[in-house]
Amino acid sequence: MNKSKLVQLFKVFDRQEKELLRKWMESPAHNVNGNVDKLFEYLFSRRKLTPVSTSRYKAFVYVFGQVEYDDPKMKHLMNISVFILEDFIGFLKYKKSSFFQKKALISFCREHKLEKYAKQYIDKTQKTQKKQVIQNSKYYLHQYELEEEVFEQEGTSIRRENTNLQAIFDNHYIVFMLETLRHACTAITHQNLYKLNYKIPLLEQVLLDAKQEEYLKIPALQMYYHSYMALVNSEEGVHFEELKKLLLFNKQILPPTEIKSIYIIAINYCVKRLNTGAEEYVRAVFELYQYGLANDILVNEEGELSRFAYKNIATIAIRLEEFEWSQQFMEAYTGLLKKEHQKNYRRYAQVKLFFAQKNYDKCLEELAQVEFDDLFLNIGAKTMLLKIYYEQEHFDALESLLVSFQRFLQRKTMIAYQQKIYSNMLLLVDKLMKLAYFDKKEIEVLRAEIETTNPLTERPWLLAQLDKLQ
Repeated sequence: MNKSKLVQLFKVFDRQEKELLRKWMESPAHNVNGNVDKLFEYLFSRRKLTPVSTSRYKAFVYVFGQVEYDDPKMKHLMNISVFILEDFIGFLKYKKSSFFQKKALISFCREHKLEKYAKQYIDKTQKTQKKQVIQNSKYYLHQYELEEEVFEQEGTSIRRENTNLQAIFDNHYIVFMLETLRHACTAITHQNLYKLNYKIPLLEQVLLDAKQEEYLKIPALQMYYHSYMALVNSEEGVHFEELKKLLLFNKQILPPTEIKSIYIIAINYCVKRLNTGAEEYVRAVFELYQYGLANDILVNEEGELSRFAYKNIATIAIRLEEFEWSQQFMEAYTGLLKKEHQKNYRRYAQVKLFFAQKNYDKCLEELAQVEFDDLFLNIGAKTMLLKIYYEQEHFDALESLLVSFQRFLQRKTMIAYQQKIYSNMLLLVDKLMKLAYFDKKEIEVLRAEIETTNPLTERPWLLAQLDKLQ
């Protein structure tokens, strides 16, 4: 029974929801079957829901007593219980949506010719809508639905001179625009990763309309517009700059999950520009991370920080030589990682700091004590080793590492774009190692290759090594 829909649904309720469920079951309006009551009593009585504690046979005995087990009878009871549980879930969702409740009241009064009360509920709902801070597609959908109720309440006669039809059209189209752009941002990211193509109906028209004056006044719409344009036109920094302004001044206009997704688009834009040599975006992405931490945009509802964000933040801060800030960040935010990631990610960030401070002995000592099981921590550690070997002129060790590193990449499954980043780095480090010292022509040829190779994250370090040769 543990894998049944009944138990799987029951498991996810929190304590408050379970208390509501008890009261729901007690009402004859929802349940008049005593056996269903007993089955839920059995589930409530289990301290922990496991395959043993939710044994179908034990539950059967609890409900029907010491009689021969009847599987069809038990399945029938479980099915009835699931129907009641589904009704309860519908009630929970209804209870959490104040707009849906008000809309239901308006519809009820209108359908029963209680025009006076329908008008009162409409006015009350309109006032509530005006106070809404979050104005995403759901907000405009509610506006659209409310305008429909107004239209139905006032009558549909075509002889009426003034109607709210324009408001219905306007809000409906804004919902369409917002949802089209929101999903288009997801689609462009997805197709870049997996080489897929999506046909998005009317996207071109939406993009044209988003630039019209009436839509420039809708911050959420402009956020998604500039997010999409930054994704498809990465060379045009104007869209990123506009997006950054919108994020700074309108972060409450979207719910946390949506604002975080747009925030990640802005961060990924900076990373992409960095990989193509636009070093000015190092400071930009660092400031985005700082703002995201300060405003709890990067921390989820459970109070956790993604290990990937943690690694990237530490890496960018260290790259900017914000050493004191980096140390403070590690101390303040390591505890927000999932417990199983805290030790390795803190150690990795600390090793990065040692490396940036040119404390190579300490860096090598730390790397010798750990083998990172995370793919990208492992790659980062190998990259640090590679740089240390080069800078300390341990060329035999470096040559061996280049070979083993390339084989490592070939064995691992990763996105082609990421594979290319590291392969490019290894190729250029190999050329750098074999470069004839003080041969200005060869140095300039390699410099040109480093400057034009994309994607490439280690461009600044590679160029710095060339500068040392002149």
